[in-house]
Parts: sequence; structure tokens; C-alpha cells
Amino acid sequence: MPNGMEFLRRSDAVMELYRAGQYPEALRIAVQLAAEFPDDDATTSLWRVCLLSRTGRTDEALKTMAEAMERGNWWSDQPLRADDDLSPLQGLPAFESMVKECIRRRLMAVRAAKPELLVRIPSSAPPFPLVIALHGAGTTAAQCLPDWMPAVELGFMLAVPQSAEPGSPGAYVWDDLARALEQVSGQFRELLKDNEVDTERVIVAGFSQGAALAVQLVLRRRISGRGFLAVAPGRQILHDLDEIVRTGAGARGYFILGGRDRRHNSLAEIHALLNQRGVTCELEDHPELGHELPSDFRSSLAAAFNFLMTPA
Repeated sequence: MPNGMEFLRRSDAVMELYRAGQYPEALRIAVQLAAEFPDDDATTSLWRVCLLSRTGRTDEALKTMAEAMERGNWWSDQPLRADDDLSPLQGLPAFESMVKECIRRRLMAVRAAKPELLVRIPSSAPPFPLVIALHGAGTTAAQCLPDWMPAVELGFMLAVPQSAEPGSPGAYVWDDLARALEQVSGQFRELLKDNEVDTERVIVAGFSQGAALAVQLVLRRRISGRGFLAVAPGRQILHDLDEIVRTGAGARGYFILGGRDRRHNSLAEIHALLNQRGVTCELEDHPELGHELPSDFRSSLAAAFNFLMTPA
């Protein structure tokens, strides 16, 4: 299992304990994950700050945040201001000073960030069917590329965009929906100029926040093709849902959900709603999974591609 997906799988335990109010145990696992996954330092550090704050250990929370920032970390000011876990820290001079520094670092990162696109070509002859695969929040195109490489083995050209919107050091998000829609649709247009793509066989796919963006791109008709593949989509899928269902009627979609994903039931309802509104969708359900990819993702991709490529 790729390192990024292993981190996501293991982080489910932190979230489950947090939701159950077992903050000390959640903190213990967060500390353990921080040691095991140093590349995810920004994420695990923020978890530790939140959990320390939640348990009344204000001085330790501030110290943990300061040490993380000394290592070069920063976070968007929106969650720092909005997160109820951090309310004991909000307004304290030390915390507010660090938030200001986070804002400064983020602005510098935004100015320096540029959209990227990783492309892999199959061994078959063109024109190629195409899969555009979108990374989840807090990751990169390079991190998620190995997960989607089976698409190339299945004969598809693979394009993996990276957001130009940094969420923390070395981690990117699709928080600004309008900006994300414009970026990916523009990269798609540029891709068509330089490659022989079968535009009748284009699939937009993604994981988590990237999956929600994939649904938006297809149902808003920003990218034409066969449909979307959404693996454990994030909240953004709900943005203007009634509107995009109207514009997206006639499209096809394929959902892959984990039964232990906390959003499973609401996503299953969205799947049913789309079918009722003329968006033909299939649901692949994995009761044992959390917010993660199936272990045999290649088989899931093959099933999804078969469904999406079947004429309506």
C-alpha cells in the first residue's frame, strides 16, 4: 500500500477516537503517527495542537505549535480561526502571533505555487482513452500517481494535475472551487493540444476532495467525456448539487465507498439522488473500508472503466 494511503488508513483511528470524545487516546495515536510519518508533519502537528487544546493543556499546545513552525510548518488561517478545538488558544498573544506568521508564509507559498501536470502514456497506439485523476486534500500529484498507475496498464493515458493552492508546506488543496474548475479544465484543453486523445473516452476521477472536484467538473460540463469516478468524495460534492444535477443529466458516474467512512450514508444518498435525476451511477461498496482506496484498486478501476465506457 502506498505510504500516503497507509497514513490515511491509520489516521481513521485518530478521527474515530476524536468523535467518541476519547481525546487522550487520540493524542497518543497522533504522536505515534507523527513519529512514523515525518512527511505528514504539518497534519500530525495540527492534530496534536488541537487535542492538547481540547484537553486543557494550553501551554503544551502552544509549545507544540511553535516547535512545528520552527520546522517550517504553517497552516491556513481559516481552520485556525474556525476550529472549536482551538478556541482556548484563540485570542492569546502567542497564538495570534503564530497565526499572523502562518498567513505570511501562506501568501508567500501561494505566490510561488504553479499548477503541475504529470502524464503517463500507455503502450497502445493513439488516440488514447484518458483518465484525469485528482489528488485528495493535503497531498500532491506525485504522491497519488502510483495509486492510479493501473489505469495505464489498462490502456489509458493518465493525467494527474496538482493544485496550485497550497494548504500547508508541500501539501495542496482544492478549497477554491472556482479556481480548481478553471485550472483543471484549462489543463485538459492544453493536454488535447499536445496529445492524441480520444475525447469520447475521457474519465475524470479522484479521491476524497479530488473526487468531489471530479464530480463537479463532469456534471458542470467543464470536461466532456464518459463520466466520473469518485472514490470517497469529500464535502465539496454538495456544492450547488441541485444545479449541477440539472446540467449533468445524461452523464455517468461510478462511486467507490467505504462502509466505515463517516460520510458513507450521505454519499450513498447522493448516489441514489443522481440516478433519480438522470445521472446513471454505479456504487461499489466496501463495508470494511474507511476513507481510503480498496486494496485491490486495479480491479475497482477495471470495473469502473467498464461501466463508464458502456453506452447508455
